[in-house]
Amino acid sequence: MPSITCQATSSFVLRVLVLWGAFGWSAAAHADTAGSAASTAAKSAPEAAFAEAVRIFKSGDTARALPLFVHLGETTNSPNVQLYVGYCHLDQGHDREAHQAFSQSVKLSRDLSGDKYMATQEAAQVELGKLNLRLASLTISFVDLPAEFVVKLDGAAIDSALLGSPLVVAPGPHLVEAEAKGAKPISREVPLEAGAFKAIALQFEKMSEPDAPKQLVTQPVLVEQATPTSSWTRWGLVAAGLGAVGFGTFAVAGLQARSTYNKLQTECPSGCSDAAHRDDASKGSTYQSVANVGLALGIAGSITGATLVYLGATRRTAAAPSIEVSPQLVKLSYVGGF
Repeated sequence: MPSITCQATSSFVLRVLVLWGAFGWSAAAHADTAGSAASTAAKSAPEAAFAEAVRIFKSGDTARALPLFVHLGETTNSPNVQLYVGYCHLDQGHDREAHQAFSQSVKLSRDLSGDKYMATQEAAQVELGKLNLRLASLTISFVDLPAEFVVKLDGAAIDSALLGSPLVVAPGPHLVEAEAKGAKPISREVPLEAGAFKAIALQFEKMSEPDAPKQLVTQPVLVEQATPTSSWTRWGLVAAGLGAVGFGTFAVAGLQARSTYNKLQTECPSGCSDAAHRDDASKGSTYQSVANVGLALGIAGSITGATLVYLGATRRTAAAPSIEVSPQLVKLSYVGGF
């Protein structure tokens, strides 16, 4: 709103006089309807309060005049009071509150009808037209509203009765949040420019119900104890292991002896007498002896191991217990061969 001048210009005085006449609290009309001194004093109280508020407003002290007009608006249905509430908010830079007051003034003027408040209604509509260019409008609606829900605009809860109707807001980004029982929360940022009219339709999405836990189907587990190995078999395996070590020793030592022999044959075909070659000949002899021992151990171990394992396998099978486990029972059984 343009700044409110407090000078007693002729146009301002004319507007105040028009509003004052529309307010319907003239002294003459009051004197005609007064029945007693007490009732006259009671009826003049709102008129006196309005006159005092207007005087303070004209002096330029809108901060002090505003609560007086607001109080009158709570106790009367005067469109003129709401008009002045809007003027006070405009002077203090409260555009949204001013828009609300001017809208209320227009509504009351139409409800009371007649020409009595025509000037008030026109004045409020002029101010609303100016504010609509500076503010923005947001309409929030929902599809399939649940029984219990909460909607917030910029953190402030919105009355459910206002959903689907334009909400006057300041330009800029606005956060719309909604929550409902059994539904995913909604959060949407809506940017609005000055003079914009925007409508959004939201829909709650039901939360997916968690899958029921699958019932574990357990099969009986058979746990068996291995049949004890007989002593014949154990000793047979040990002998077989020694035989394997003997064969390994025979292979390694035999290769070393063969290598030494080939070296001497190459370097001393007619025989060697020097110390170095005599040392090689001694090592070759040692390798040959170790290889012979390894071969003998391998043969003996293999034969002995095979014999003992065979004898152990032909013995009676030892009895072996088994355990059967399931969610319903634990069963211990003992099975043996005879």
